[in-house]
Amino acid sequence: MLELREEPSDGAASRALWAEYMALVASRLPGFEPTEAIFATPEAFAGPGTAWLVGYDGEAAVCCGGLRPLPEPGVAEIKRMFVSATARGRGHGRALLDELERRAAAAGCFRVRLFTTEVLVEARALYRSAGYRVVGTVPDGDRTDLWLEKTLASGGSAGIEPTGGDAARPRSTMRPSTEGA
Repeated sequence: MLELREEPSDGAASRALWAEYMALVASRLPGFEPTEAIFATPEAFAGPGTAWLVGYDGEAAVCCGGLRPLPEPGVAEIKRMFVSATARGRGHGRALLDELERRAAAAGCFRVRLFTTEVLVEARALYRSAGYRVVGTVPDGDRTDLWLEKTLASGGSAGIEPTGGDAARPRSTMRPSTEGA
């Protein structure tokens, strides 16, 4: 079962997942240099309307992702979402995405955006199945990056949490982190 925890975006688990994420990107995009404009900095996930979550399967940190508000009213952006290779195919990415969307809706957002690249086929499949659509493309050398967007359901639920509250949310639980406490 996946447990999602609020943790610092620059904490030990987050740094380890970030390193694995960057190794994956480097293996699929030789010569790619990550930039702040694409990935944001850990500081982007501190402050009002932000969130940083790390998912644990047992004691192992297996996924992470962040949420930050955009200057456009009612719009948030999901950044740095990643699921470790050993944890893919178990619904962890969907559970993390659902929780980030739920938080965006609870903060009053009606749309969420994210930026990905065509070579991250697993992520693109997840986003497509979750209702994201391409709203922009950015050709960059031999690759094409994609802006995706989803309109959240009205009522602040993002269509994620059925009646019944937390018990109805499949395969994930939430608890604040004790890291750094």
